Amino acid sequence: MKLPEISVRRPVATVMVFAAIALLGGVAFFKLNLDLLPDVEPPAVSVITPYPGASAVDVESDVTKYLEDQLSTTPNLDRLESLSKDNIAIVNCIFDWGTDLDVAVNDIREKIDLAKPDLPDGAEDPYIFKFSSAMVPVLVMTVTAKESGPDLYRIVDKQIADPLKRVAGVGAIIYVGGQERQINVHFDREALEAYHLSVQQIRHVLADENLNLPAGTVKIGDKELQIRVEGRFRNAPEISNTVIGKSGDALVRLRNVAAVTDAFEEQQEWARSGNLPAIVLIIQKQSGANTVNVIKAIKERIKTLKGEVPADIEIHEILDTSQHIYAMTNNVTEAAVVGGILVIVICFLFLRRLRTSLVVTLTIPFSIIVAFIGLFSMGYTINVISLMSLAIAVGIVVDDAIVVLENIVRHVDEGKSPGLAAVEGASEVGLAVTAATLTIVAVFAPLLLVKGIAGIIFGQLAFLILLTILTSLFISLTLTPMASSRLLRSRAETRQRLMLVWSERILDGIDTFYARVLEGCLLHRRLAFAIIGIIFCGSLILIPVVGTEFMPEVDSGEVEMVIEMPEGARVEVTAAATEEMLKYVNDIPEMQASYALAGQTKKGLLSALGFEEGTNIGRIGGRLIDKEERSRLAKEIAFEFRERIANL
Repeated sequence: MKLPEISVRRPVATVMVFAAIALLGGVAFFKLNLDLLPDVEPPAVSVITPYPGASAVDVESDVTKYLEDQLSTTPNLDRLESLSKDNIAIVNCIFDWGTDLDVAVNDIREKIDLAKPDLPDGAEDPYIFKFSSAMVPVLVMTVTAKESGPDLYRIVDKQIADPLKRVAGVGAIIYVGGQERQINVHFDREALEAYHLSVQQIRHVLADENLNLPAGTVKIGDKELQIRVEGRFRNAPEISNTVIGKSGDALVRLRNVAAVTDAFEEQQEWARSGNLPAIVLIIQKQSGANTVNVIKAIKERIKTLKGEVPADIEIHEILDTSQHIYAMTNNVTEAAVVGGILVIVICFLFLRRLRTSLVVTLTIPFSIIVAFIGLFSMGYTINVISLMSLAIAVGIVVDDAIVVLENIVRHVDEGKSPGLAAVEGASEVGLAVTAATLTIVAVFAPLLLVKGIAGIIFGQLAFLILLTILTSLFISLTLTPMASSRLLRSRAETRQRLMLVWSERILDGIDTFYARVLEGCLLHRRLAFAIIGIIFCGSLILIPVVGTEFMPEVDSGEVEMVIEMPEGARVEVTAAATEEMLKYVNDIPEMQASYALAGQTKKGLLSALGFEEGTNIGRIGGRLIDKEERSRLAKEIAFEFRERIANL
């Protein structure tokens, strides 16, 4: 028994099958995450080794060289890329696509252990950084203060960042800028010589004194108490009073040989927002978390935090990826909806029957519902690529249903009952529509075999189109015949309306015109082939003119520029130049919030994320007002900004 016959004879079972599909699709839809692009995990792992106080030349010879020697023998490695900078070494291990990165990370750990004995004493332990699209910042904010500036780092660290880290879905928060508290000890050389003490001796004494030690337990009655010796320093005077030695019968305290101050560490990273010193918060989400929900939860938490921090603390949003996601997904969704409506209208205009148009349009929602099930089962997200795939598929999924329905209508008009016409009409063209569908499958299926980032993006597109096309074939051979057997009536039973007669004449005219064109092409075959060849070759000539690019240019409402000072420039010099350029950014009338960064983060995390950083690197940018409220594109504003600073 064929599919059309089964569906017509068992309409209740057919309806229940599609009702179950609709239910599963609804559940899958509400469980899908919303994101801008598909999750991308490039086969690359970075090994980052901080080496404080070392120059780029020393980092290259003492750290990078030894790491490269060991990491170059890692299995499945495609190539190594290294970057040696002042204070830090970064070695990028790029593997073949398809490599299991969890296994690769274990191999890299083994190679690092082999390289550790050759690393200098001043170098910190290397750590591994595995990049993925989930680590791309979802929200970037600046925090400024007018009166609380000296205490800004502590406020951000304890009262803003710590609560935000506990928000569901937040992965990590990177700070850039601010001055971290540091106890400075300035020694008196003559006093050290007089007491016969060395800095190294004092360092060991302070390390031994600055400890909290567990001392076991004590049982008193029916209770057992934990004993702990608290020895950590609480303030600078306490450190200053620490006994560091003896001179005869007298105790030598730290204050006798040094001045102890409660101050800030030497600033290596610098940030400003507007006209005030700032700390930039770069927030990442957890892998698999819903970007939009995470950002929404963060904003809600920030509203409550504003009442817990000093009144002069201001928080400005610089980057909010949820807005990009909403804007792009809304645009694609709108295009898909408009396309679906146009498909329905065109079907009605050509079929000229409301019921037949309804049967055809049933294919669209059920194909999309199955696509949601496929997205959920494969772990994909609703993103620009998946929505674009559905927009493309909307115009294709009705093809099989139109062919099947047109043949069923022909049988009905010949006088057969709707049930018999549905079975015979669908069975007659079943093989033809299957072949037509498989030709589309043959076009898109090879995209599933593409590797690299193109395979991740276009593989999802191919998967969704193949799924919706095959679903539409199933619907055209099951739901379409069943619905036709219940809804269709013969032309004799349908009242002839004036509009129907008028549209019939127009379509007959189109058929007559097409017949004449086809007859002319057959009579003048050489001329027809020549015209077709000229059009084809002419289109190939236009390819260099059109140009190519990986992703289209979009107006994201953000402007950013990176400046590079001469190699070896101090961070103070770079910061001064960056601050001067920030004034030009603040003068741009469309600018809503601005920021400037200079220097290098302690762990080199910005370098691992793909940002340029260093004592000679500065970054200036900002967020523009909404596109609807400005007359210029972000590209035009960036060009003007570039022209302004070129004269500095």
